[in-house]
Amino acid sequence: NSITPTKFSRTDLSAHDKPKCRVIVPPAQGGWSEPALFEWELTAESWTDEHPHSEYNFVIEGQLFVESGGVTIEAQTGDVVRVPAGAVGRYWAPKYARLLAIYGPSKGGPSKTLGYEKLSGC
Repeated sequence: NSITPTKFSRTDLSAHDKPKCRVIVPPAQGGWSEPALFEWELTAESWTDEHPHSEYNFVIEGQLFVESGGVTIEAQTGDVVRVPAGAVGRYWAPKYARLLAIYGPSKGGPSKTLGYEKLSGC
């Protein structure tokens, strides 16, 4: 392990039939003990997934709704929402949300994408 700082250079936001996403600190293959970081932008869209690790979403700007385990939480700029490991989470922004997703330690199990949709009437 190095005792010097590490820079993770900025990458572009990209989207392929899903919300825009930018990898900041990539997850390590086979599991990781340090957080993995992603920036997401949702514009009148919804994303559903399941992870073997905890997921924390810090709302940088906008309004984000998160549903997991039958409970829906509304998060505004500055709020953080946690979805526990193994839970299905649905994330949506009626208009717009930009967030920092922090994925907790993982033993390397696969994440599952369960759905994506553009929201109408927004």
